[in-house]
Amino acid sequence: MKIAKRGIILLLPLLTGIICAAWAGITQWKQTHFSCDSQLSMIGSEGQEEVILHFRFDGNTGLIESRGKYTPKKGDTIPTSNKIIFSFWRENNALVLISEESNQLPKVAPELFRHIPDFFSTRERGIRLQIVRKNPGGYIFLFENTPALYCAITR
Repeated sequence: MKIAKRGIILLLPLLTGIICAAWAGITQWKQTHFSCDSQLSMIGSEGQEEVILHFRFDGNTGLIESRGKYTPKKGDTIPTSNKIIFSFWRENNALVLISEESNQLPKVAPELFRHIPDFFSTRERGIRLQIVRKNPGGYIFLFENTPALYCAITR
């Protein structure tokens, strides 16, 4: 009986260490493996853009897909879309994203789009974002320490 108690006493710290290491590994993995959706409205002097964005982060690569519509003050509504493949890495408390491929439609962007960082339209351009878990349901994306959008977690 004494040997069994001694074995349990020795086994308990080992199991605790394994559980803590697994928890730390899962937490680290979740920081670079997630997907979320966001809705964005941009209003300018020439018109407005309504867009839905889907972000997917998968280790050190990712994908942004967007679909929307641009409504100029004069003229017909123009459908817009983009698919951006990017690589990323963690640097301090931010993620650095570098676009590898972009397929922006329409090819000639409306005037409002010139205010968007060129990461979204040009290959090999970067952007630094802080992505903060706001609550169990989503993240806040910060651009230059300013909240840019809320992104709801998708499964």
